[in-house]
Amino acid sequence: MTADLPNEPPGPAPVDRGSAPPDETTAESAEELRAALERAAKAPTLLVASDFDGALAEFTVDPDDSAPAPGAMNALRGLAALPDTHVAVASGRDVRTLRDLTGVGSAESITLIGSHGAEATTPNVATQGRLDDDQRALLDDLTAQVAELIDRHPGARLERKRAAVAVHTRGLPKPDAEAALREAAALGEGRPDVRVLKGKSVVELSVSHADKGSAIAALGREVGSDAIFYSGDDVTDEDAFKALDSEEGDVPVKVGGGTTHAAYRVESVADVVETLEQLRELREQATGET
Repeated sequence: MTADLPNEPPGPAPVDRGSAPPDETTAESAEELRAALERAAKAPTLLVASDFDGALAEFTVDPDDSAPAPGAMNALRGLAALPDTHVAVASGRDVRTLRDLTGVGSAESITLIGSHGAEATTPNVATQGRLDDDQRALLDDLTAQVAELIDRHPGARLERKRAAVAVHTRGLPKPDAEAALREAAALGEGRPDVRVLKGKSVVELSVSHADKGSAIAALGREVGSDAIFYSGDDVTDEDAFKALDSEEGDVPVKVGGGTTHAAYRVESVADVVETLEQLRELREQATGET
């Protein structure tokens, strides 16, 4: 596995694989993914990681109502039980919330990466330590500004995180949502001390410059992985895709349509669960645990 970290020269330009292909192309893509899974399953040490919302869990109007799709956590736990196989869930949510949503206990051997890599339950993985006084003051100021924004846009929701504040607009009429998200993004534009992260029906203003790609690469180094599988659906997952190298045996999987740096694609959360189950079965065979 070769990591192309975000602060290094950019990798290949993203490819728009979002158009609906004919059945022949769909079958070919599925075969390519299957072949990649077979190669990864034979790696001496394998890291399997995934985004949560939109990959392991369907989107909900209220983010607090999110829950893992049927079979998702069973597949990950099955993988984590296999020899030399490490598992992680990465999210923009903070670790405490991610633990509640996934049900992953503190004694389980599944790493939780929260706040886009600013937090992690495995040492030497988080890319942001404690916030300093200036960062805390900035986050408080941004939160106050976002609270005022929410008052101007009924139905929009504020989420305070460890190192960021987010505006959620899922369920709002499109014009209202777009207006709220534009205003939220404007609060951080042109500010080097604020990172603006735009996702699906959400804009996050972060005082940390952590990203999922750096965290996944750090976890890969920490466990000595020879191959990494990562699935995700959102713009913030592109950092993780760019940190992987499919030519070296990594398996970056984009969920849904749109331009992406990922080499492979599935269409839905259900497809992610099915893919993880395939990988678990292949890994069982490769490690002799069947």
